[in-house]
Amino acid sequence: MPVAPTVAAGGNHSATNVKRRWHQAIDLPLLLFVGCLTAYGLVIVSSVTQGSSEYSPAHQAVGVALGVIMMAIMWRLDYRAFEHWVMPLLVIDVVLLLSPHLPGIGVSANGATSWVRIAGVQLQPGEPAKIVTILLMAAVVARYRGRINDPRDYLHVLFVLGIPFVCIMLQPDLGSGLVILIIGATILFVGGASWRHLLITIAILGALVAAALALDPVLDAAAGHDVFIKTYQMNRLLVFLNPDLDPTGVGYNLRQAQIAIGSGGVFGKGLGNATQSALGFLPEAPTDFIFCVVGESTGFMGSLLLLALYAGLFACTINVMRRSRDRFGSLIAAGIIGMWIFQVLENIGMDLGLMPITGIPLPFMSYGSSFMLVNFMAVGLLLSIWKERPLQRR
Repeated sequence: MPVAPTVAAGGNHSATNVKRRWHQAIDLPLLLFVGCLTAYGLVIVSSVTQGSSEYSPAHQAVGVALGVIMMAIMWRLDYRAFEHWVMPLLVIDVVLLLSPHLPGIGVSANGATSWVRIAGVQLQPGEPAKIVTILLMAAVVARYRGRINDPRDYLHVLFVLGIPFVCIMLQPDLGSGLVILIIGATILFVGGASWRHLLITIAILGALVAAALALDPVLDAAAGHDVFIKTYQMNRLLVFLNPDLDPTGVGYNLRQAQIAIGSGGVFGKGLGNATQSALGFLPEAPTDFIFCVVGESTGFMGSLLLLALYAGLFACTINVMRRSRDRFGSLIAAGIIGMWIFQVLENIGMDLGLMPITGIPLPFMSYGSSFMLVNFMAVGLLLSIWKERPLQRR
C-alpha cells in the first residue's frame, strides 16, 4: 500500500522555509503518550524490583534520561540526511550485530551471544541495530518511488534485509530477528511492493520453517548438537501448541504468567502487592513478563489503560507517517510503527498464551536501558519527521 507524501501547497514552497513556532515543531500528543507510557513503566518496574539485587529502578531511570537526550538529538537532526547513507548504514548495522562475537567484549548468556561489555557497561547492540535497519530499509525502498513490481528490484530489497537478519541470527536472537523481518515487511508493504511478491515470500518462509521443524531432530541427532532450533526454542513452541504440557517444567513460565494476570481481577492487588512476581514465582517479571505485573498489580482496568496508551501512540505515529513531507519519512515512520505494534502484540500475546514465548520486551515498559534508549531514538526520528512536515495554510 504505497503512501503518497503530503506536498506543500504552492509547488516550490518548502515547509522548511516557513518559520515554525515551537508548538508546530513538536508533536505534543506523541510526547504526551510517550511520557505517560514511560511514567507508567517506571512505576511498575519500581514496584516489582523492590529489594531486588539484580534489577534497579535507578538504572531504569538513567536509561530513560539517556533516552530523552538521544530523542532530543534525533529531533534536532534532519532525518533526510540519512536517505543517502545506504552503504554506511549497512556497514554500521553489520558491525553492531556482529560486535558481540568480538573477543574481549562479547558476553554470552542463555545460549546467545547478544551483549557486549565496554568499560564495565553492558549493552545489547541488537537494539540500536533496529533503528539502523529502519533507516537502511527506508532509504533503499524510497528509491523505487512507491512501486516495486520488478522481481529483480524486490529480490534486491530482500537481499539487503537478509543481511542484518542473518547477522542477528548468528547470535542467535530469534526475537530480534523477527522484529527485523517485521520492520522490513512493513516498509516493503507501505513502499509499494507487489502483493503477489509478498504472498510468495510468506509462503516460502512458511515452507522453510516447516522443513526446519521437521528436519531439526534428525540433524540434531546426526550432528550431536542443536543445528537450526535450540532446545529451549522448541520447548517454547511445544508449550504454545499445548499449554498444559509439563506445567512444572517447560510450561512453567506460561502457567505462572496466566496465573499472575488472572489473579489481578478488575482493579488489581495494588502496587507492590503482586505476589506472583514478589515471591519469585513469575520469572523475568521486570522484562519479558512485565505485562503480567501490570495485570496483577492494576487488574483489568490498569491493563486496559495501558492498551489505550499504546493505541494513542500508534495513532500519533500513523499521523506522522501520513503528514510526512516525503516518502522516506513515511517509510521510517512505517518501520517504527511496525516494530512497536509487533513488540506489543507479541509481548502481551505470549503472556496470555496467544503467541509463542520469544523474549520480546514491551516498549517503554520493560526493564532495560538499551531497549529504552532505542524506543526514545525512534520517537526522536518521528519528531524530526514531524518538524519537517509541510505546514497547512490557513
